[in-house]
Amino acid sequence: MKKIISILTIIAIPLGILLGYFLPNITKELAFIGTIYLNLLKFLVVPLIFCSITYTIYKASIKREKTVVKSVILFIIMFTITFFITSAIVYFADPVVDINLDEFKWDGEVSNLSVSEVITNIFPSNIITPFQENALFTVILLALMLGFCASKVENGEAVMKSINGLSNIFKKMLEYILYLNPIGVLFLIASAVANYSGDIILMGIGYIILAYICSIVVMFLVMMLPVWIYAKINPITYIRNAAKVWLMTITSCSSLATLPLTLKTCINDFKLPKEKTEIIVSLGCTINMCGGAVSFAILGLFCSKMFGVDINIMTYILMLITALLINMAAPGIPNGGVVIGATYLSIFNIPLDFIGFYSGIYKMLDMSYTTLNVTGDITASILLTKGDVKNE
Repeated sequence: MKKIISILTIIAIPLGILLGYFLPNITKELAFIGTIYLNLLKFLVVPLIFCSITYTIYKASIKREKTVVKSVILFIIMFTITFFITSAIVYFADPVVDINLDEFKWDGEVSNLSVSEVITNIFPSNIITPFQENALFTVILLALMLGFCASKVENGEAVMKSINGLSNIFKKMLEYILYLNPIGVLFLIASAVANYSGDIILMGIGYIILAYICSIVVMFLVMMLPVWIYAKINPITYIRNAAKVWLMTITSCSSLATLPLTLKTCINDFKLPKEKTEIIVSLGCTINMCGGAVSFAILGLFCSKMFGVDINIMTYILMLITALLINMAAPGIPNGGVVIGATYLSIFNIPLDFIGFYSGIYKMLDMSYTTLNVTGDITASILLTKGDVKNE
């Protein structure tokens, strides 16, 4: 079924372009279909992220292992550096500068929050408000507290099992909604082309090129260079050992599906200790998402440039923190990045007009992002365990 959906989605891309180009008036009348599809995706994101992060933090808290703590710290460092590097590339590349943007002007305001507003919004007057207002940042912090505190009380395990079950139900609901992806992509792309003509296609091509450039730079600076300096594994050896893993990530676009091969590569090819490597790589499948850092940084900054809106330093920092926390609960389903990408833009009041085309090209982007995610797990395993190998 998933293969059929993927094939239909690919077919929907050119159909959407043709529909929007040749029948713009009809397309604009039917644009509500794409809006409904986006709404269906977004309304499940907040409860899904809440349940996923809560259970992830609970599992990490009950383990109480130094390896887990060190892994989380390293994952955060890698994510942050990746986000900064990607942001710098987007800033200097100025990817939309050569396209006529007059028709993309937007009269709204991006959510440029002050420090006092950010801190105040973290503490709502009741527990229901964050869910009603889709205050994702507050919901994430609440999930962190709940997951940690559940590991400190007697009946916490029973509650966490229920929350994990609820998370699985939300994921299944989202999976069923994503069966509508071809229809959603068709009308979202058609609407984007009808409103913005051929410029949106040029932007889509530029977006893909930019994403791959950022991924290659991050692959070397964040993944290979530290390993080369610390573990004395040169990039050629690294690439030779990791190549078969990359082939799997490109074809599957799933960190979880690649997990057995990732573990085998780390243990057999890089000669890493089995026990710690299994912990690091398994944890990395959940929360180590350098590909997500590239994805969020490009999406947020690209769309803000596209609509001519400015982002201040405080908003940028909040974008980084939010992206970091959302990555811990990225739904492990096809096109999950589109779902949380739309939510991410909504948090900062950035227009969603580009999401239609983004959903159409996401498969090509996900090949690169998943490869970065898994490569980050390999690098983290080497950096955290290579000293043990040296001492043996």
